[in-house]
Amino acid sequence: MTSETTAGPLTGSFNPRTIPLDFVSIYPGIVLALSFGLSIAVVPLIGLALNYTPWGIRLDPIAVTLVGFSLVIGLIARFRRRRLLKESRLRVPAGTCLAAIREESSGNSAFRVLNIVLVAAVLVAIATTVFIVVTPRDGEKYTEFYILGPKGKAADYPTEFMAGTPQTVIIGIGNHEYREITYTVETYAVESRFNNATNQSTIVSATPLDRFSVTVPHNQTVEQPYSFRVVDSDANRIEFLLFKETPPTDIPDSSLTEAAYRDLHLWLRVH
Repeated sequence: MTSETTAGPLTGSFNPRTIPLDFVSIYPGIVLALSFGLSIAVVPLIGLALNYTPWGIRLDPIAVTLVGFSLVIGLIARFRRRRLLKESRLRVPAGTCLAAIREESSGNSAFRVLNIVLVAAVLVAIATTVFIVVTPRDGEKYTEFYILGPKGKAADYPTEFMAGTPQTVIIGIGNHEYREITYTVETYAVESRFNNATNQSTIVSATPLDRFSVTVPHNQTVEQPYSFRVVDSDANRIEFLLFKETPPTDIPDSSLTEAAYRDLHLWLRVH
């Protein structure tokens, strides 16, 4: 659907009356100009409104919204037209319009040039639209990686518990890499100590807990519960490492976070 099909009914809803004979020759140009102008005004506003909905600015919601908008405006235009007398209703005498255009064009070179420029502008607009639709540019490529509490909120994380007791969080992965990716998640129970001299935390030990894979299609997000047990009471942190490619076989404890594509952690108090 083009934006002109959206603005056409809107133009008709504004003016359901017939046109004076003096404007017959220029009426198609007026309607075309109004259609383009209203399209430029209406379609971005619809897109802006969709941006604040759960559906977002995607092809399917935009197409459905434009179709619905066109149908509603078309019904309004038809209702307003039916309220008028038959002789006052808008009619577009195609034969009369073409004859008037030929007459104007034959005797006025400026009018002919204006028509050529208008047709060229329409063709350029159509070609540009087709090019954008056929060859869309990729946006920024990135992956969302986050942890939620067991109730699906960014709160109530299991950070203090007895050693060996099962704890649950929700791991979320959002793929915006423009291709389907099989991610690998690794978890480690880490004992770290703060070095006052360097003002940094140093990893003393890192015990692997689990490894699993999650396949996420492009532009989709997968959230799944994850349960873990920490048996070492000296562990004070759990690391969640996300790998976009095959993880390295041996990762030094001091380079855990540097080796991962994304990393998250929770500070713990294990009794």
